[in-house]
Amino acid sequence: MTDTALTQAVPMTRRLILAKLEEAAQKGYRSGILGITGDPKSISQREFNRGGQPVRVVGARSALEARAHIAGYRPGEWLVIVTDRTPEDLGAGVLSHLIWAKVRSADPWEALRTAFKANRIDPALAAHRRELAIGLLDATPAAGWPPAPAGVLTRTHAMSAVAAERLQLDHTPLDLLAVLTWSVWPNSLTSLATLRSTFGDSLTDEVIEWIADSTETAAPAIHALLTAGDLADMVPIGLVAQLLTDTTLNTEDRHTAQLGRVRLEPKLPPAVSMAALTALGNASAAVVAELVDKHPAHVRRVLQRADALVEELQIGALAARSDTLRLGYRQRLAKLGRRLAQFCDGQGSQPEATSVVESSYARVKNHLEHRTAAEAAPIDAAVRLWRWMQRPAEPANDTLTARARRHISEDGWVDRAINDAAKGVDDPELGRDIGTVVTAALARRDVSERAFAARLAETTGLADDAANSLIDDAGVVWHLEDLLPQLVLPMAKKAPVLFLVMDGMSAAAAVEIAEDATENRGWIEAALPTAKTNQRSAALAVLPSVTEVSRASLLCGTLTRGQQQVEREGYRKLTAETAKIKAELFHKKGVDTTAPGALVADGVGAAIDNMDGIPLVTVVLNTIDDALDRSDPAGTSWSADAVKHLAPLLDRARSAGRLVVMTADHGHVVERRLGTQRSYPGMTSGRSRVPDGTIAVDEIEVHGHRVLTEGNRAVLAISEGLRYGPLKAGYHGGASAAEVVVPVIALLPDEQLNPLGLNLLPPQEPSWWDVPLSVESPVGDSADPAASSKATAARSTKRKPVAQDGPTLFETTPTSPTTAKDAVPTLGQAVVASTVFADQRRIASRIAVTDEQIVALVDALAGATSNRLPLSQIATALGVALVRVRGAVSQSQQLLNVEGYGVLTIDADGQTVVLSESVLRDQFEVHR
Repeated sequence: MTDTALTQAVPMTRRLILAKLEEAAQKGYRSGILGITGDPKSISQREFNRGGQPVRVVGARSALEARAHIAGYRPGEWLVIVTDRTPEDLGAGVLSHLIWAKVRSADPWEALRTAFKANRIDPALAAHRRELAIGLLDATPAAGWPPAPAGVLTRTHAMSAVAAERLQLDHTPLDLLAVLTWSVWPNSLTSLATLRSTFGDSLTDEVIEWIADSTETAAPAIHALLTAGDLADMVPIGLVAQLLTDTTLNTEDRHTAQLGRVRLEPKLPPAVSMAALTALGNASAAVVAELVDKHPAHVRRVLQRADALVEELQIGALAARSDTLRLGYRQRLAKLGRRLAQFCDGQGSQPEATSVVESSYARVKNHLEHRTAAEAAPIDAAVRLWRWMQRPAEPANDTLTARARRHISEDGWVDRAINDAAKGVDDPELGRDIGTVVTAALARRDVSERAFAARLAETTGLADDAANSLIDDAGVVWHLEDLLPQLVLPMAKKAPVLFLVMDGMSAAAAVEIAEDATENRGWIEAALPTAKTNQRSAALAVLPSVTEVSRASLLCGTLTRGQQQVEREGYRKLTAETAKIKAELFHKKGVDTTAPGALVADGVGAAIDNMDGIPLVTVVLNTIDDALDRSDPAGTSWSADAVKHLAPLLDRARSAGRLVVMTADHGHVVERRLGTQRSYPGMTSGRSRVPDGTIAVDEIEVHGHRVLTEGNRAVLAISEGLRYGPLKAGYHGGASAAEVVVPVIALLPDEQLNPLGLNLLPPQEPSWWDVPLSVESPVGDSADPAASSKATAARSTKRKPVAQDGPTLFETTPTSPTTAKDAVPTLGQAVVASTVFADQRRIASRIAVTDEQIVALVDALAGATSNRLPLSQIATALGVALVRVRGAVSQSQQLLNVEGYGVLTIDADGQTVVLSESVLRDQFEVHR
């Protein structure tokens, strides 16, 4: 017998042997001797277990050696003899001891078919070299490969199984977005290298090619990056590719991009087309946008690497064009900051400033980084302050009533923005620019505060009857001592009330607290019974605006001063003896005394729950006033959670169904380390002193029956930076509106729980808070091709009554643009004046939304970035309560969406209203 070895023997891997054993087991064999054609030298493992059963693998280079192994077989085990001898060499005696009485071929493809429980293998997969089959067998997981669908093992099924098991890339069907998302996860970064080192080049190269093929247009770029092992750089390079493929670049920037492309060639060779780069860039930006909120740490790492690549490629001049790169965001911020500071210093015309600032700010807001950046709140606040400063100053002859109301509706928001901007940013240059805006805003606020203080002193010094006349066409501005007897107690006699006295709450702090209550906690703000507008009401503190004077007068319902004992006794007399109503008053100790594990003190909770027995529950909360001594009132975000006990009290009131009325005994000014201390022997608070015959320009003397000091006279500080006492975080007692004017807020737990029939208020943001300023542009003017399509006029903050033929579903009033007699109509006005709109009105005759509301809605959206606004701003534009804004939008769609065209739509997020301006103009025949 010729001793001839078989050629091209297959290496014997453990997985290949297990596949042959599996084949035998499927035929009913439980143990035995299996002969396999292969190279005895290639045996990778001599002994192992299969399902707890021992397996021994031996090599036989001759029939004699094979007989020796057979003689040593132990029943119950698997003995695998790997031989490179032909059946003739082995002889019939040896073959008779083997399963199937023959030596089985070690065809890895056949073994792979068995491993995937397939009937056949797709020729497109089987055409590959057997090293691929061996790699697939070696990569088989402990639980085995998933069975091939319909019994046919395809390339897609095999490669997707490997990707899911060995690369943690499990996505069906696989596409470019899935591949890029996978590349971001840290545990994916070494997976390809591990696959190559463990299971070989053939399998790894095929997996890479399959992954690349799944990305279609981007396939050449993905293949190059995966082959080079640049998995971690895939998305960063994609973000850079967006800059290099920008088709709007000017000549200079195109040259920069071309040089950058050359420098990128070591990672992406010239053979990678621009189409592939474009697809990679767009998808990379989409992936970062999707992950930024869910996995910020991973995105931060990707963006840091992208910025480094921009520097390496020397294309920093292009970064500002990116809506994703952090370097681009910083460049946009820097430009906006410079512009704000420049225009605050008086450079440039107002129309030029408006155009430049708003366009620069739109680019900042459009950047992905703005959603989470630490600089976002300060720069947003700076822009808001700049918008506010473009408005004309209040009339010099305004009454105290008008000025107090303006402080609640406008200046409180200004103070909030100043606080946000003054927090600062890490970048020194941007910080200086924001500081310029803050300084200018503080200067204007100081002028306003001096005018308010002058009117306060004048009114306070009048005779009693004249001083009490704080009523105008917009309703009442309350004296705090009148609030309980004339407003809250009459309300409580008709419906149970929780009266919250927020010690030290300024209008600015109230803005945040009310916003949190209405937007995050489901409360609905309502107008007071005496209000005649859709704005929050105001009250005036007793002077000096300190707790022992103003809070005592508030709780006693009469001008008085004293501590808690005075307040409790005065409150009892007012409620029980005068008003004949059952009421409870809780100070700090009563609210703080809670049982372990309880959110609300037993006495307070029981009183709130007792709707029939205790119509009025009053609770004093001291968190804000306490912050003036030892915290940071300007740096605190005043949510309901930030005020101790407020959130659980609101929750308890909601459960009980109580109406909530919230006010303060006084406001405060904050310490910004910009002012001075001026000491006086007769100091009565940090912001008040006894008269001594001298009055500086930043002080004012007040006198009258509401000045509860000796002789009913006092000198009060006006300017925020003036204090008489030691340094604290904040102060009160002065004559500024921030200290004297406090909000009076009514909150309903539900629209249906409104026993007093209060009108619902729209969101209280002033028009400049979130709506961009716009430069007037003629709607029908086509002579100037560069004219802006945003044909919206500057908006007035005055809300005018809307003419109605009868009652409307939406009781409150929208903010409407004011138009001079000969002014060019705004886009909204042109739409409403069109014949198409008149036809829509006739078709939808029962629609309650007014023409004025449609004008305000269209103009607000036309002036917004990308013609998009959140529902809260839509409610402000329409002048409706947030709870009713969806109904108002639905009715507006019936008027504007002619024949079903999507003029006005709600975005997929369900929270953003979008205007298609081009479709609007076409449908209503309103052309530029």
